[in-house]
Amino acid sequence: MLKAVFVVGNTYHFIFLLSILVIVGLFAGRFFERKRIPNLIAYILLGLGFGGITAFAGNDEIIEAFDVITAIGMGFIAFSIGLELNFKRIANRKREVILLTLIQAVLSFLFTFITLYIFVLPLHIALLFGALAIVTEPGPILVITKKLRSDGPITDTLAPLHGLEDAITIIIFGIALAYSLSVQNQTPFAFVDILKGPLLEIILSLLIGGLFGFILVVIIRFLKYEDQEKDIVILVSSLVTVLAAVAIANSGIQIGSFTIHLSPILLPMASGIVFANLSTALARHETEQIMDLFSAPVLIIFFTVMGAEIVLLIANSFESIHFGAIMLISLICIVTRILGKLSGSWLGSKLVKSSPNVRKYLGFCLLPQAQAAIGLAFFARNALGREPYGTTILLVIVIATIVNGILGPLGVRYALTKSGEAKALEHNTYESGANRQSQVIASLTESKDNTLKDQS
Repeated sequence: MLKAVFVVGNTYHFIFLLSILVIVGLFAGRFFERKRIPNLIAYILLGLGFGGITAFAGNDEIIEAFDVITAIGMGFIAFSIGLELNFKRIANRKREVILLTLIQAVLSFLFTFITLYIFVLPLHIALLFGALAIVTEPGPILVITKKLRSDGPITDTLAPLHGLEDAITIIIFGIALAYSLSVQNQTPFAFVDILKGPLLEIILSLLIGGLFGFILVVIIRFLKYEDQEKDIVILVSSLVTVLAAVAIANSGIQIGSFTIHLSPILLPMASGIVFANLSTALARHETEQIMDLFSAPVLIIFFTVMGAEIVLLIANSFESIHFGAIMLISLICIVTRILGKLSGSWLGSKLVKSSPNVRKYLGFCLLPQAQAAIGLAFFARNALGREPYGTTILLVIVIATIVNGILGPLGVRYALTKSGEAKALEHNTYESGANRQSQVIASLTESKDNTLKDQS
C-alpha cells in the first residue's frame, strides 16, 4: 500500500504529494512560529520525515524530480536576495563589506582545511572540504530577515556578502577540485590555467544575469501606474526572469565540446541586483511585494524537498560508507566551520571597525549551509568518482547540512533579535503569515501611494 501511494512514475501522483507537503508544511511552520521557533526548521524536519518514508518505499527516481524543484527554489531565493542589494544603502561601507567577507571566508576555509589535514584526510581532500565550508545558504537568511522585517547594518551587510562569498567559493572550490584531480590522476597542476574556469564562470554568470535584470527593468518601465494589469505583467515578467536564469545557470553554455558552467546562485542574484539598482523605487517595491506573495509556497516546497533529498542521498549511499569515519569528519566540519564563521566575522569587523552589533552577531547569520554546498559536493563526487573519497565528501556535507539547517535559522533569529534589527519584534508586530499576506495584498491594491510616487 505504501509503495502504491509513493509511486512517482505518475506525474499526477507526484503533484499530489507536493500539494500535501505544502499544506502540512504551512501548518507545521505556523505551529513552530507560535513556539518562537523559525518555521524553516519545521519544513526541514517535515522533509526529513518524508524522505525517510520515500526511501523506505524504494522510490530513488524521485531525487531527479527533487533536483528541478530545489534548483527553482534556489533561483527564487537568489533573485530575492539580489532585490535586497541596493548599492546606495552600502555606498559608505563598500570596503567594510568586502574585507569582512574575505576575512570570514578565509578563516572558515583555513579552520576546516587545517584541522582535517592534521587529523584525518590527505591534503587534496582537506582542501575541498575547506572550500565547501565557505559557502553560506541564503534561503534561511532571506526568509527570516523578511519575516522579522529586520533593518540595520547587519541586514544591509548580508545581501552583498552573499554575492561576494559565492564568487570566492567558486574560485577556491575550482582550484581545490582541479588540484584534487591532478593528485588523483597524477597529472601536472597548472594554477593559471585552472583559474580561468572559475573566473569565466563568475564573469558570464554576472553578465547573463545582469542582462536578464536589465530586460526586466525595460519591460516594467513601459508600464503605467494606472494600468489595471500592471501586477500581472510584473508577476509574469519576474517569473520568466527567474526561470530563465535558473534554466541557463543549471544547464551551462555549450561551445563545441567545451562546457562553461554557470553559478545557480550568482546568475539569478545578478538579475535581482541589476533590477534593484536600475528600476524606480515604485517598481522595486511592487516587484518585491508580488514576489513575496508568490514565494511562500515555493519556499515551503524548497526547504521540505531539501530535507527529503538529504535523507534519500544518505539512504542511497549508506551501504558504501564507513559510518564512524563519516561521523568524525562531519563533526570536525561542523565545529570548525562554525568557529571559522564566528571568529572570522568578529576579526573582520574588528579590523574594519564595524559597529559593535556587526562584530557580535554577524557570524551567527552565516551558519546556514544547505543546497549550494550539496550541489558543489555532488560536482566533486562526479568529478572524482565515488571511491575513494567522492561519496565521503557528499555524505559529510549532507550530514553537516542537516545540523546547520537546524542551527542556522536559530542563529539568524538570535542575531537579528539580540542586535535590535528585528523590527517586527521590537514593535510587537510579529504576525502570522496570513496576516502578513493580507497586508501585502492591501499594499498592492492601494490606488494611490504618494510616498512611493515621490520616490519614483
